[in-house]
Amino acid sequence: MHGRIMFLRDSAQLPLAEIKPAERPLDLVVPYTDPALTARALAAAAELARGFEASVTLMAVYVLPYPSPLECQEGIRKRLEAELTAVARTSPVSIRVKLVFARDRADAYLGLLGRQSLVVIGTKDRWWRTGEERLARRLTAGGHSVAVVKVR
Repeated sequence: MHGRIMFLRDSAQLPLAEIKPAERPLDLVVPYTDPALTARALAAAAELARGFEASVTLMAVYVLPYPSPLECQEGIRKRLEAELTAVARTSPVSIRVKLVFARDRADAYLGLLGRQSLVVIGTKDRWWRTGEERLARRLTAGGHSVAVVKVR
């Protein structure tokens, strides 16, 4: 894996070998952003979960504009489910998939995540702050631990 893992809370890279097994189950959440980036984030989440009793959830929030009803058309739902299934199959660990329709992406994630969740987000390695990094900052401000996997 060629990505780097950074935890936003302490702004330091954490070698994966230094992580000790936890006494309680670990819940990892991977927000769906882009198929390639999400696949890399799932690989990083699987690496983080190795040696733990862990569950991984792939969570996708599809933003609908205000004039549209939150009930989604069947065609859009089927396309999104197919994309999520294809990405979930790339992971070596079992994954729960959750698809949600909302008005605001960050607010939806903040409402759906459990207390102090561990979130793994994939993003492109850019010199400017990407949308995924802005989401990571917002989730960190909401009290969650966020690992950002930067992919070149």
